[in-house]
Amino acid sequence: MDVKLACFGHRVELRALVDTGNTLTDPMTNRPVLVAEGEALRDLLPRRLRTLLTPERLRDPVAAMGLASEAGLGARFRLLPYRAVGTDGGLLLALRVDEAEIGRRREKNVLVALSPHPLSDGAWTALVSGG
Repeated sequence: MDVKLACFGHRVELRALVDTGNTLTDPMTNRPVLVAEGEALRDLLPRRLRTLLTPERLRDPVAAMGLASEAGLGARFRLLPYRAVGTDGGLLLALRVDEAEIGRRREKNVLVALSPHPLSDGAWTALVSGG
């Protein structure tokens, strides 16, 4: 599925897998959260954050949140709890984008969790909830 995201006056296009096992939701709204490779969102970020939010830094989402806050953009980011197969749980840094076009559906203020790891061998760079 094609996904287009807009934020900070920038746009990116991603290829996403519809994942029926992806149940990540925003605990405040109960809305599904898109998961994307942090590296795939690089061009969506303001220049000052592109060098700060590297995959290595996204592995420590609390510190990455601090960097976003220090850059004056902390209000756009949140920490999301998650659980996955083989993982007791953890946190992901999530960015609230202005607009998301997911397939033919358009939504405002969508949360996108930034994965510090690749999600595939390059076939897709995002996961969309299929549930």
